[in-house]
Amino acid sequence: MLEFPNCKINLGLQVIAKRPDGYHNLATIFYPIAWKDALEITPIDAYKA
Repeated sequence: MLEFPNCKINLGLQVIAKRPDGYHNLATIFYPIAWKDALEITPIDAYKA
C-alpha cells in the first residue's frame, strides 16, 4: 500500500513526564506544510523466505 501523508514541521517539543508504560507524555507544536511524504506499507509476510 502506498500513501502520501501530509508533512509538518515540529516547531517545539517538550518531554513532560515518563509514564508507567515506559512511554513519555509530550507537548509539541506542529506547523502543516503543503508537501507530502511517500509512505509504503508492506505486509511482513513479504519478507519471509
